[in-house]
Amino acid sequence: MDKKITMTYSYKKIAVQKASVIVFLFFTFLHNGYSQDFKLAGIRYNNYQQSEIKNDAGNQEISFQEFGAFVNFPKKLKNDKTFLINGFGYGFVEASFDNPLFQPIQNEEKLQTFYYQLSLLHQWNEKWNLAVNLTPTLASDFEGDLNSDDFIFQGAAFATRKINTNFKIGGGVAYSARLGTPRLIPLVNLHYKNNRHQINALLPVNLKYTYSLLPNEKLELGMKFNLNGANFNVSSEDNSIDKINYSRANVGVLIDYQATKMIRLEAFGGLSGVRNYSLIDMDGTEFDFDSEAAPFFSVGIVLVPPKRK
Repeated sequence: MDKKITMTYSYKKIAVQKASVIVFLFFTFLHNGYSQDFKLAGIRYNNYQQSEIKNDAGNQEISFQEFGAFVNFPKKLKNDKTFLINGFGYGFVEASFDNPLFQPIQNEEKLQTFYYQLSLLHQWNEKWNLAVNLTPTLASDFEGDLNSDDFIFQGAAFATRKINTNFKIGGGVAYSARLGTPRLIPLVNLHYKNNRHQINALLPVNLKYTYSLLPNEKLELGMKFNLNGANFNVSSEDNSIDKINYSRANVGVLIDYQATKMIRLEAFGGLSGVRNYSLIDMDGTEFDFDSEAAPFFSVGIVLVPPKRK
């Protein structure tokens, strides 16, 4: 009996050691070429406060609340230069419309999105890295039967070159609904770090500057800009509205606190502007409008790779 217990413990110990080695190699690989802002898992809440509809005499308003969660599972391939990441995510959006323009659809829409993301990270050599991801997405209000319009196939590919120990730059292209309707988006990827200063960007969709404080740089303060949005297939009572698209530009102050080696608390708040919306009917006709800039805030908890010492 003692021998069996000892052997079982030994197998478990070996399995834990193998998992630890894989995780360590994965984190090292990320720090070599993809450490810009990789996250293993997380949850986030966003609140876009009421914003007045432009060119509307009735002082009508629109607001959004969003919740999201995701998890990523990395796997090292045998060539030791390539990793696959299987990711799963969920998003919930509650949009409140106080505007007759949205009739006959509801004044409150509850929208959901589910996605699977397959990412490939490959290190060609000490200077060049490649990242590719494919993201089939289901985005709908789930009020009617699902069809092909509820699915969006998104993805991106870009290469990054290490210029020196402080600076990396690259480029590529994405097909995404981040700007409302699905479209091709050229990308410029850059990462710069000098002492406590750090810049991470995937232009034109986001740009972040942070300055690190406290021992071990646990606290980061900075500024952030990003573009985001979504495309949802919806159902209305008379089947007149088929899709809802929206996009916006956010700029503000961010605070990130490294609570433990892998757990980070994030807060981001400021002004949300260029808030554009489209209702698309069954015939493909678009009804476009926008709203005034308004405050927003975002809070989240994420699991990140430990910083390399």
